[in-house]
Amino acid sequence: MRTYAISLLLTASFASLSGCASMGANQSTPADIIARADVPNAPVNETSGKQDWTEISADRLPSTDWVANFGDPTLNELIQEAMSSNTDVQGARARLAAAEASASASRSGLYPSVGVNASARRNESVSSNVPGTTVLGLGGSVSWEVDMWGRIRNQANAGDLDAQASNADYAGTRLAIAGATAQTWFNLIEAQLQTDLATRNVATQERALRLTKRRFDGGISGSSDYRLARSALANAQASLAARKRIQNSTTRQLETILRRYPEDALKTRNTLPALPPLSGAGSPKDVFLRRPDLLAAERRMQAAGLRVDIAKKNLLPRLSLDGSVSSGGGSLTRLFSLNALAASLASSLTSPVFQGGALKAEVARNEANLQQQMESYAGIALTAYREVEDGLDAEGLLAEREAALVISLEEAQKAEERLEQRFSEGLASILQLLDSQSRRISTEGQLISARKERLANRVRLHLALGGGLYGQEMAREKLPTPNLSLPKFTNLPPSP
Repeated sequence: MRTYAISLLLTASFASLSGCASMGANQSTPADIIARADVPNAPVNETSGKQDWTEISADRLPSTDWVANFGDPTLNELIQEAMSSNTDVQGARARLAAAEASASASRSGLYPSVGVNASARRNESVSSNVPGTTVLGLGGSVSWEVDMWGRIRNQANAGDLDAQASNADYAGTRLAIAGATAQTWFNLIEAQLQTDLATRNVATQERALRLTKRRFDGGISGSSDYRLARSALANAQASLAARKRIQNSTTRQLETILRRYPEDALKTRNTLPALPPLSGAGSPKDVFLRRPDLLAAERRMQAAGLRVDIAKKNLLPRLSLDGSVSSGGGSLTRLFSLNALAASLASSLTSPVFQGGALKAEVARNEANLQQQMESYAGIALTAYREVEDGLDAEGLLAEREAALVISLEEAQKAEERLEQRFSEGLASILQLLDSQSRRISTEGQLISARKERLANRVRLHLALGGGLYGQEMAREKLPTPNLSLPKFTNLPPSP
């Protein structure tokens, strides 16, 4: 009887192996699943005859370490600080650690489950002359579900794909924070330059007010000119206060990204970095290999496809092997006897018959979820296309805008100088002078914003293309352990 039971188990094991092989041949490959997402192809470049955005550079991206190309050591330091301290980055790292733990748990079904139990029983005699006895028992059990159709392995693979998607999410979070840090730093420099411009405007209006007062005191102009000059000075002072508020708020925003206390203590520079040259943007297909959000969506789509197979395989029979052995209060050597364990092995074959349509509904739910993941993947791909196209289009248009503003500022400065001279000579009105000053201030402010916007657009383009060094995934076997201590902040103000 024992020999027959062991033979039955071996036969079932070989059957499960052959079943896995036959089911594996019918599973959809990742390429098949991705193709079903129906992502449209990028058009062919008329100049190169290829599907590319610009001339392909050496590494198929404008730069791998695009932050270093701005030539701003402070920006490099700020981004490194954000990578190690930002709350979103730390939260994404913790979510990745949780996903890795879940992936490990999902693979546990591939192995047997082993349990050990112990018991103790005290028997007392009714006679005081007969001592009681203590019976100790030690037992063990083993259970294992034979993966006949590959369902358990699919569960393990789906869990691993979820972990891979979380790894891509982690890379995407780091890339987004690197971009946010760079753009906020550029915004802060712009705010400083706009504040400096507003300060100079106040000085200009004070000088115009002094000229107007001399003319008024000399009877050359009326009180209306003097009042207009005072109004212009008050407007300049109001604009300066608004610029200072924007600068202080932007500083606190950057400090928050860096996990510092937002106390408006971060110092900035008074010049914007030079815009690095753009050597190429690569091919549209490269974004599918480098953009973290697309990689995460692809893996979630693959996991959804596996879960459809899992739901279908839940309709098939399951073969389980169970074994147990116990010392039964006797010799403990029996617990470790292979003969005793083989004698207690049992197999069971179960198949669902009627569950109120729950299993078929689960298949339909997973198929709908797969469809949703495919549509999400296609949407992310189209968004990636659009972001790159917007960035490349803006490269040229923003350059044209800056060039026009440079000419406009030069002419406005010359007109202001001439009108100020004519006003001091009594040959121009206060309205003409104030108008020329307003035009020059407005044009100079627009030029500052245009130069900052070109830098911000370059950052957006790098993010759209995948981020290079800052969008790379972490090596999964070298993941850091998440910090479970209470949050800490730097540069806290002293206690009152």
